[in-house]
Amino acid sequence: MHSSSLLEAQVNQSQTIFISIVICTADRRISLERTLIALNKITYSFCEVIVVDASSGTETMEMLSIMSSSFGINLKLATVQEKNISVSRNVGIKLALGEIIAFIDDDAIPPPDWIEKLLSTYSLYGDKCAGVGGTVRDMTSPGYPLQYHRGITNIISNTSPICRSGVINYNQPQGFWYNGLMGTNSSYRKDLLEKINGYDEFFEYFLDETDVCLRLIQAGYEIHHCDVVVDHYPEASHNRLDQKHLTCWYSLAKNTTYFALKHAFNKVPFPILIIRLTLLLIYRCFLRIIRLKFTHNLSYQILGKYIQESIKGIRVGWTRGICLHKLNAG
Repeated sequence: MHSSSLLEAQVNQSQTIFISIVICTADRRISLERTLIALNKITYSFCEVIVVDASSGTETMEMLSIMSSSFGINLKLATVQEKNISVSRNVGIKLALGEIIAFIDDDAIPPPDWIEKLLSTYSLYGDKCAGVGGTVRDMTSPGYPLQYHRGITNIISNTSPICRSGVINYNQPQGFWYNGLMGTNSSYRKDLLEKINGYDEFFEYFLDETDVCLRLIQAGYEIHHCDVVVDHYPEASHNRLDQKHLTCWYSLAKNTTYFALKHAFNKVPFPILIIRLTLLLIYRCFLRIIRLKFTHNLSYQILGKYIQESIKGIRVGWTRGICLHKLNAG
């Protein structure tokens, strides 16, 4: 089926679309196994599952090798050396045979009709629809609060992760706010991901999918939301010890700075951009680091280390962002 007719197709038994489901993992063998067991129960069968492993040991690949022999869906395995989510996603894109690529995290559980719900939204919005994602629910917090529901982000990277249904559809190529997706319940047309050259690998963690959504919209396409809910069981990783105790302050500061310069440098007056970026960095990094003193009783030595990492990240993100515009100007 050609891409031009892909999104006009109705999802039914007589006309199916091949889907590639990509999971990027690193040192989470147990939670990954739970995710794969859940994927084995989805009701859409015309698909493949691709696991891209950046684990430091061999336990994950050993488990996958054993599991692949009895897995009900075609399972592809790949390894990467670098713990960089964008690198892993790009590897998954290259391996994917599907016309649509769906991403889910290694600590999330999709419902059985996950793929059907995503595909029905592509059919609803037609050829302009580049990406579709749904709601994410935090299953480790009391009351199972929503982490993401019809979220929007602006070109500086301020995000409203939970918006009510029926709000303005933010798909304007020159807009300030735009529709976004959360990576663990997101999907995109493969041909359009390739058209924008995939994920920007400078984003090793955080704002990676935000950048992809914005670039797709700026290319003239649309990002849409559907009401399918993925349950998220956030696990500890090399980026966080728990939901509040992050350890990735360098990445947060670097990518926040780079994202703002990449996307807002030519659209927001420079003094206003610097003020808004500074306020965002204070809130996103420095105030949250200070809060850890009270919520986790961290030592001043660790807090100082996190602050130094943030400052280093700002410098690196600033240098890369400014160089990006110098190259474009040249």
